[in-house]
Amino acid sequence: MKNSRILAGLLPALLCFLPACRQASGPEQAWVARVGTSYLYRSELEAMLPRGLLPMDSLETARKKVASWVSQQVLLQRAEENMDERAAGRIERQIEDYRKSLMIFNYEENITRQLLDTVVLDKEIEEYYRQHQDQFVLKSNIVRVRFVKVSKQSKHLARLKEGLFSASLENDGNLFNYAELCRDFSENFFLDGDKWLYFNDFLREVPVKTYNQEEFLKHHRNIEVEAGSHIYYVSILDFRIRDMLSPLSFEQDRIRAIVLNQRKKALLDKMEKDLLQEAVRSGMVEYYDGGSQDEVGQI
Repeated sequence: MKNSRILAGLLPALLCFLPACRQASGPEQAWVARVGTSYLYRSELEAMLPRGLLPMDSLETARKKVASWVSQQVLLQRAEENMDERAAGRIERQIEDYRKSLMIFNYEENITRQLLDTVVLDKEIEEYYRQHQDQFVLKSNIVRVRFVKVSKQSKHLARLKEGLFSASLENDGNLFNYAELCRDFSENFFLDGDKWLYFNDFLREVPVKTYNQEEFLKHHRNIEVEAGSHIYYVSILDFRIRDMLSPLSFEQDRIRAIVLNQRKKALLDKMEKDLLQEAVRSGMVEYYDGGSQDEVGQI
């Protein structure tokens, strides 16, 4: 109730944040809420509001932002009042460590953006796949599949079924024409037969009943599934079951990411080593009790 009264009292101030009123608003440092010695200024609240909101949406969003800020400040000030010196020191060290980590991360991201070669050739992907096949053993079943979902009342059931199950569908022209047919007369369809899918993802789209996925995949190619007022025509083109080697085409994006991550690590490791060696040579780094400079210079 107290928060509600506070916000109700702020209504005239919040109204000034609506786009139509901003030109007529008060001083830039006018505040809209206070908790102890902390103030939420109009400019700060304005910066919290997403652009393009309608007037009433702006008002409601502003109310929520103020309520959230007040709540947070009350908790923060109570926490500060009850903070012992040891906890305060620990928090300050954590904040400083986090600040340092952010600065280093930002610097490394800039270096990576400027110097990292992001082009991964197909032959590099193939070589990594060949040398690390133990990393690409399937933990789930995958399929290459096409399917069409059609209303049972459709006059085009026979054409859609015959077209999907036809061997000539592999012809690009026939596939294009069939896709046009699906767009016009089906409820849903998927025709990218080159794309590997997790079988479990496929089952979320097509209500196939199976208690043994591996056996089902081994013994089914063209199937029909009835569910409610719809029929699904499904053509299973290929499959791989768990514990088999995953196809290269299914792993390309993953391998590309692995290769880029390795390059990034190597680049940053070299940068760190070069910077340290240069700092030692220039006298920027100094160790108490000597001896260590030579050791660090050889890192």
